[in-house]
Amino acid sequence: MAVRMAAGMLAVALLTGAGSLAWWLSAERMGAAMGLGPPDGMVLVERCYEVSDSEGASDGTDCQGRFTPAGASADESRAVVVSGTTGRHRAGTRLPVRLVRGVAYERSSAPAMKYGIGAGMILVLGAVPAGWLLVGVRRGAVPEGMTLVVGLLIGLAAVAALGIVVGLLAGLVELAL
Repeated sequence: MAVRMAAGMLAVALLTGAGSLAWWLSAERMGAAMGLGPPDGMVLVERCYEVSDSEGASDGTDCQGRFTPAGASADESRAVVVSGTTGRHRAGTRLPVRLVRGVAYERSSAPAMKYGIGAGMILVLGAVPAGWLLVGVRRGAVPEGMTLVVGLLIGLAAVAALGIVVGLLAGLVELAL
């Protein structure tokens, strides 16, 4: 009985931890990149450049510029990077942005998808082991370990496939606008 309670508590801890971590790492950034809420201010673009990941593959476009908070004067502007822009903007372009932890985001699907896929992966890595533990609690015996491995692989593949589909659809919508 004590082992079943411990497994149940561990499952709840896994779910709580995965949900909290996914929320903390992704929610604000996704909301900003999706354009939820009013803009925090405007960025006057100075230059844009291609960004690469650690393996050298293209990771989108970022822009540097001067951020002026909404309702403030130009004297209160400061340097900022706009992450994951919809493309290269010419110098002098004004972009409405939302700030999250010192990084600005214009309305763009690229960062929203990146953080959404990351949150999905974290949730799968918490939910599948929690479900595996809860099956063991219900049956009163430890399920096969291969069930956990297969569940993790299927869950991670589903998040990746869903991310690709959503990314393609979001890209088409951005092109249409």
